[in-house]
Amino acid sequence: MVSLAFGTGFAPSGLGSTFESAVGLPPIMAEATQVTLRVSGGKPLRLFGIPLAESNSWSPGTVAWHEVAIWQREGGEVAVAIRTFRKAPGEADVHRAELFPTLADALTWLEEFDPTGDLCVDLDASDRSVSALDMALRAAALRGRAEEVTRQWRALVGEMLFRLHPGA
Repeated sequence: MVSLAFGTGFAPSGLGSTFESAVGLPPIMAEATQVTLRVSGGKPLRLFGIPLAESNSWSPGTVAWHEVAIWQREGGEVAVAIRTFRKAPGEADVHRAELFPTLADALTWLEEFDPTGDLCVDLDASDRSVSALDMALRAAALRGRAEEVTRQWRALVGEMLFRLHPGA
């Protein structure tokens, strides 16, 4: 299941700033907000902008899912935030935030992002106490989790590309 929301539905405000829409729509009046995007192991990305879209790839029973938010700064730069939620006990969520000169660059980065990089690997190939059969079963389970997360990510990105890509 992919849940998607777009910034063009935000209520106009006389106090807001005028932004050129990066999605080929006429300029919109939206209230810009100060946003701080978390980055795991790094400094947060702070910006003043309007939300263009938010989406997540959560579905019941999944082991990991992603939440994506896209923001546009007044100068036209686009920020993308990705949060990877992991359900494994003791595993922390992973936060990323990147700034791009254009929406097209941001969407290309989303297309190229590997959602399996944050999966928990619960096997150690060097552990001699684990039987070959157990190792094979764990590897097959990991492969299944990777395929599930990849399918969900592709659905999320596909929907965002359809809705946000200039000229779509």
